[in-house]
Amino acid sequence: MNDDIYDNEAIVRLCRQAFDVSLRITEVIVRQISTGYTSTATVFKASPTAVYVLIRSQSSQVLADAQKIVRQMNIDAEEFLPPHGDAEYFERIGVEKFKSMFPGKHIMSDDDTRYYQTLAPYNPALVRVAKVKGDIRAFHSESKSWRKVRDYTYNRIAFKQ
Repeated sequence: MNDDIYDNEAIVRLCRQAFDVSLRITEVIVRQISTGYTSTATVFKASPTAVYVLIRSQSSQVLADAQKIVRQMNIDAEEFLPPHGDAEYFERIGVEKFKSMFPGKHIMSDDDTRYYQTLAPYNPALVRVAKVKGDIRAFHSESKSWRKVRDYTYNRIAFKQ
C-alpha cells in the first residue's frame, strides 16, 4: 500500500514538473500497465470529473506514438497536454519540421503541418481522457496483442458556455 502512495506522489510531481499541471489523484484505475515493449501507462482520476493517462517510455516517444497507444488502450483522448504548459509546443515543432523538410514552401494552413506535429518528442505523455469504451487494454508482449485488464466505462460531459 505504501508503494502506491509513493507512486501517486511521484505521478503528481511529474505532472507538475513536466506539464506544469497541478493534479490531486483521487483514484488509480490501472497502474503501470504495459503499452509496448518499453512503455507503461497509468490511468487515474484527478478529480470527480477528470481522468488522465500518463504514458512513460524508456525509449524515445513522439506524439503519434502516444496517440496510437491511447487508441489501442480503448480510450478516446480529449487533449494531449503539452510539455511545460507550452500551448504552442506541438504547433511550433510541426512548423520547424515542415520547414526543414520543405525549406522553400510556405505554410498555407494548419493542415500542412498536422502530420509534422505528430513527430514532436513527447515523453512522458499526459492525456486528458474524453471516453473509456467499456474496458482498458494492455499490450501483451508474448502474443503481440492488446488484452483487457479492467472493465471501466467513462464518458466526460463537456458543457459549452
